[in-house]
Amino acid sequence: MLRPHHSVCLLCAGLTGLFSPGVLAEITVLAKNNALLAPLSLDIGGSIRPQFIWNNGDEPDYYKNGHDGGSRFRFSADYTLSSQTSLVGYYELAVDIPQLLKWDGHYDSANQRDYQRQLYAGIKDSNFGTLTFGHQYGVYYDTVGAKSDMWDNDGHASANWIGINGDYDGGERPKNTVKYTNTFGDLTLRVDYLLPQDETPAGNDLRYRRHHGAGIGIDYQLQQDLTFSAAWNETRASVKSPDGQRQRYTQQYTGAALTWQPNSWYLVATATYYNNYVPSQKQQTATRYFAGDGYGWETFAGYTFTLNKPWLSAIQPYIAADTLRLKGDENYHGHNVYLGVYTQLAYGFSFYLERTMASSSDQEPDTTWLSMYYDF
Repeated sequence: MLRPHHSVCLLCAGLTGLFSPGVLAEITVLAKNNALLAPLSLDIGGSIRPQFIWNNGDEPDYYKNGHDGGSRFRFSADYTLSSQTSLVGYYELAVDIPQLLKWDGHYDSANQRDYQRQLYAGIKDSNFGTLTFGHQYGVYYDTVGAKSDMWDNDGHASANWIGINGDYDGGERPKNTVKYTNTFGDLTLRVDYLLPQDETPAGNDLRYRRHHGAGIGIDYQLQQDLTFSAAWNETRASVKSPDGQRQRYTQQYTGAALTWQPNSWYLVATATYYNNYVPSQKQQTATRYFAGDGYGWETFAGYTFTLNKPWLSAIQPYIAADTLRLKGDENYHGHNVYLGVYTQLAYGFSFYLERTMASSSDQEPDTTWLSMYYDF
């Protein structure tokens, strides 16, 4: 994790890019050329994301005052070994900019000011695939979760973050993970192995520890614009109570997605089955921490109008929906419908305006989201 003055330097770099009208993509710090470091290239990029949320009900002040919606800075490196092989590295840092600048009323003090989103390195070969190790997106997210990660207030039914923690249980960006990816014609294969990970808080003074895990996923190109995807993951973990009682769990989830992209349409449906993955909605103990069986599905339909105007590049109106249901004595269900529009402006600016209409057994309120992006 970077020290405070490092985060300030990153913020200054981001704001400098904000007022540079020619910046549309990542900044190349060191390009491949004929110098001593010819095989090495370095790139810096990022996304600054102010956000506003209005609830139909009680809400913290920073929701409607404006807060950080997930700003991050990216650093990538590529070192060429041959015409088909290179060493790669990647680091991504999340920064809560209002908290960094101490803008009272614009951040949740319980959140981290900055934290590591990804950090990995590996080797990439055009024939033999890519092998990486570190903190990175796992097989499930790459194969299924990313397909429906298309709207603003999403991720309520896919495995990404409905488990105990996507950094640990493998749902999104598992730490300490080995991942292999390769493409064979119309088939893309992904495999990962989750190494043991230190304990993390699990609420109610409980502690969660990942012992190991593994996953496999495939994308199959049925047609040029139609893709079928499927992924499976199993994680061996344990939950420990303050008195030392420990319960071991075998966590499993299996998901599939169908993605269709005819012309300017983006249409996707995903479904995932969970076992000992979603934390119980009732009183959690070491011996009964997870909800048992459950399932979730997500759908998204959006049409992009390409305008190519000087300050207006494209507009995508969309509708989405998701459902999460936990079986057995949990009796929990959550269902949301989303209406929104994504607008892409010039010079790396864009924004989402979205309405969430919620229906759940825990009485979630309807919300309106406005998120602005500056990507560089």
